[in-house]
Amino acid sequence: MKTYRSLLLAAPAIALASFAAGLWAQSSATQQGHPLLWRWPDSMDSINAAPKNHKVLFENDHVRLLEVVVQPGETENMHGHKYPSVFMMDAPQPKTVNKNLEEGGSGQGPPRDRRDRPPPPQAGSGEYPAARAMATPQPPHQITNADTFPQHFYRMEFKKIDGDAIKSMTKYPLD
Repeated sequence: MKTYRSLLLAAPAIALASFAAGLWAQSSATQQGHPLLWRWPDSMDSINAAPKNHKVLFENDHVRLLEVVVQPGETENMHGHKYPSVFMMDAPQPKTVNKNLEEGGSGQGPPRDRRDRPPPPQAGSGEYPAARAMATPQPPHQITNADTFPQHFYRMEFKKIDGDAIKSMTKYPLD
């Protein structure tokens, strides 16, 4: 009985400590540039910062489907993608130059390390349609099409991810 009473008295302190630890972890992750968090203003999101190259074809509370086009020799405005996404390439992809925003700064950083995912199909490969996933938001970047033909692909962004919450549903809400 004494152990149960001690647990009841300690529960609020444990809850408060857990809450504080969560706040600290989120703050720390944001300061350290944790890749799972979008830490730029919404003005840097692709449809706001580079609307000429990102056209919304469909959007609801769960997903946003973008058509992305970069003409030969064109350089997009600096922009990012605040949601995890999947790229669906329906055509060969041209050679590009990708400039990335420096961590915590406003200048151009080095090209991102892309070893964790396969390269997009190149002209003449015949390997399309193809798909590639971006499991985290994409920090601000700027693509230059360095080839003689347009870059074209679709990007499905996941605005809401149900994850394990779907296990408690008996019917999926399609409203």
